[in-house]
Amino acid sequence: MKYFKLNMDMNESNNVVCHYENDFGIPLDEFFVGRKNLNWDNCFYFFYDKNEGEILTDYLVNDKGWFVVSRKFKHLLEIMNTEIQFLPVKIIERKSGKEYTYYIANILRLVDALCLDNSEYFETEILGIGIIYTISKFAIYEKKVKNSDIFKLSNRQEIPIFVSEKFKKIIEKNRITGVSLREIVVV
Repeated sequence: MKYFKLNMDMNESNNVVCHYENDFGIPLDEFFVGRKNLNWDNCFYFFYDKNEGEILTDYLVNDKGWFVVSRKFKHLLEIMNTEIQFLPVKIIERKSGKEYTYYIANILRLVDALCLDNSEYFETEILGIGIIYTISKFAIYEKKVKNSDIFKLSNRQEIPIFVSEKFKKIIEKNRITGVSLREIVVV
């Protein structure tokens, strides 16, 4: 099966880019590490200015780097073979105050599938942490993915999101916007 690295589509100049004003003490990496958030109080807001972009995509660019998705995208993710916690978040147009409900898709499925032998990377040793791999081209072991449709890698590689060919076909069929996919090596 083919797998892909999921990215935000940054090619459209009129897409909404959201910014937070108050992080309410939520760490930047809160939704990168595959851990369920048990304290969500539905009070997080992102703002945008329609003069800077007015197209609300299904995968919404934001300055936290979180996986923020539309209701339509959320429904498709719910039928995938994975584990995701969905947390509602308000998207507010700064001047009009118009609100939209989106969801932070907190991916909980982490797999130990990184294949360093076929990846392109460099190592950095950090005192007290150990070796960190900065990977420019990912390779994974297919058997270790366990047929997951959307997942993150474990062992300090939790930021990138990876998806299956099934995922790719479903989002293309449903015309999900704001998504860019890059095929990775599978061994």
